[in-house]
Amino acid sequence: MNGIAHIPLVRLFIPFLSGILFVVFGGISNHLQELLLIFIFLAIIVFINNKVLNQYNNRWLFGVLISIFFFFAGISITINYNEKNNHNHFSKYENKEDAYTILQIIEPVSERRNSFRLVCEAKNIINDTIALNVSGKIMLYVEKDSIASSLNYGDKIITNNIFTKIQAPKNPNQFNYKRFLAFNNIYYQGYRSSGHYFVISENNGSIVLSHALSLRERAMSTLKKHSIKDREFAVLSALLLGYRDYIDDRLRQQFASAGAMHILCVSGLHVGIIYIILNHIFSFFNRLKNGVIPKTIIIIILIWFYATLTGFSPSVLRASTMFSFVAVAKSFNRYTNIYNILAASAFVLTIFNPYIVTKIGFQLSYLAVIGIVSMQPHLYKIFYIKNKILDKAWAITTVSIAAQLATGPLALYYFGIFPNYFILTNLVVIPLSSLIIYTALIFLIFSPITFLAKYIGHILSLLVFCMHKSVSLIEKIPYSSMQNISIDFFTTFLVVFLIITVSYFFIKKNKTALKLSMISIIILSVSFSSKSIRHHKQKLFIVYSINNRVGMDFIHRNTSNFIACNELYNNGERDISFNISQNRNAKKIENINSITIGSPASKPNNNFWTKDNYIYFEGLKIKILTDFNRIKKNKEKQIKPINLDYLIISKNPWLNIKDIKKYYNFDKLIIDSSNPLWKVNKWIEECKKIDIEYWSTRHDGAYIKNI
Repeated sequence: MNGIAHIPLVRLFIPFLSGILFVVFGGISNHLQELLLIFIFLAIIVFINNKVLNQYNNRWLFGVLISIFFFFAGISITINYNEKNNHNHFSKYENKEDAYTILQIIEPVSERRNSFRLVCEAKNIINDTIALNVSGKIMLYVEKDSIASSLNYGDKIITNNIFTKIQAPKNPNQFNYKRFLAFNNIYYQGYRSSGHYFVISENNGSIVLSHALSLRERAMSTLKKHSIKDREFAVLSALLLGYRDYIDDRLRQQFASAGAMHILCVSGLHVGIIYIILNHIFSFFNRLKNGVIPKTIIIIILIWFYATLTGFSPSVLRASTMFSFVAVAKSFNRYTNIYNILAASAFVLTIFNPYIVTKIGFQLSYLAVIGIVSMQPHLYKIFYIKNKILDKAWAITTVSIAAQLATGPLALYYFGIFPNYFILTNLVVIPLSSLIIYTALIFLIFSPITFLAKYIGHILSLLVFCMHKSVSLIEKIPYSSMQNISIDFFTTFLVVFLIITVSYFFIKKNKTALKLSMISIIILSVSFSSKSIRHHKQKLFIVYSINNRVGMDFIHRNTSNFIACNELYNNGERDISFNISQNRNAKKIENINSITIGSPASKPNNNFWTKDNYIYFEGLKIKILTDFNRIKKNKEKQIKPINLDYLIISKNPWLNIKDIKKYYNFDKLIIDSSNPLWKVNKWIEECKKIDIEYWSTRHDGAYIKNI
């Protein structure tokens, strides 16, 4: 304990964070708050009895009591933050078509391909007799039209009180969008076509946030006005203002593969650059008596003005909070431990929103700073370089390595990509991003002076073009990144533990750390070997749940024979990426043989062949049924039904279950998600009546058969 005695806030934050995680990932009930009250009561009794605390042998008791208190405090704050626990949450009132809900838009409207996405807060439920005050967030999608395009933050709309629960993922290893939204207190969603909602008032939101969003819109309009457009505008609006709606998939892929994705997320790097600028600009205050106080106040005000300029994006709020604590700590003009500063800022953020710990940006931001603070000085000391330019390059290199070591395992876990040339990328983009931020701030300051803004705008556009071109060139270098990597949480934990123990050994020359690192390497080796053996032996087929699409993987070792409809091949790249790709990465699929449903016979081999929608796979006989009328015409004289293991109904054929039993004997009926819901429900009722075993991917999720 003495080793961390100088970082008391860290010691307090650890049990507090543990309490938060206990609720977030444990699904803990509200009754734990009663335990908190009991604990506080017992703690008061112990504190009153000073004899217990004053005894030398019981000196540890005070620390234990404080840790337990903060653990329960984390639990209590997290439970209370969950809006579903509110007595007036709208979900506690029955959905009725004759009732209406008044919703207020509480976040900037986001445009999608075919709709606008609104994050709303329920305010009132109204029926014929009463208006009830309610609470709770709803994700509402509205059809694109002139009314939808004019919606803004703070507007109130009224619509019928029919919303659906957000569904859990239906495919293996699919991103859990339900849990992601639940961490944001969103549990219900809805879709409204034109004419099924009405705007009843405008601009009723927070004055501060409305002003911030308006300021951001004016800043983006200023950029457009001075000929900053296309990719340069997309990059600059994300880099400077935290607005990423203009970032397309290709641009995102380029930055991710080159290891520069952090540049497109306004974060600690950007706010840190601004903090350094402001610290230099107002350094003259240091020569004045007590000048550090007004200097600190001005810096904090301007940092938060920048946060306002970005529309108070979550990443900027985190970074602004962190650097506000740094500025205050520096104003005392004495050594202040950075870990205490980080813990203090984390305390503030988690008290206001305990679920912020689930945000990837929060996790990566704090890990990056911790990695840089703890490892970069030791890496920097490895070489002494006299040349100032080379020394700066080495400093940036060590910062990049330290940040990558700290965040790499978690980034692999979440994104499955590792940029191999991240050092080269950061040597280019960090100096360029600093220049871009300097130039952009000067541009915004002088934007009212047209001729100055014009020239500065050209310089700014050129700098952004150079950065994008550099990232694009690095991304095109062979083996610029390792992609489609899939590691589980246990492996991620082991890799993080290995990095910590190895780093501690090199820094402190601690033999115990070396032994622990060896143990973790052995466990990792065993884990990777067992997974490799399991993947080498795997044989399974999967019928995925993809709305209005057909998609099936027949997996043998590292190869998949993929049967899908034309729509999925031609226009379903997003569907494949969202529903299928993560599972293939987890199963280490390296080869994919694509087969269109209804295509001619495939080349037969020992474990798989297909012809006329009949499939043979590892001893299983499967039929995909897409046109039952044609089958009836061709087989009217058939006497004996065909024996199958599985019959899969796809692409909305007209049939009833009794009729198909005349032509096929099957062990299980699978109804995929290419069929309309009303027809699926009808078939399910028929199956129940005649006692047929069935599986509906619309209702039950993907069907997975391990062979």
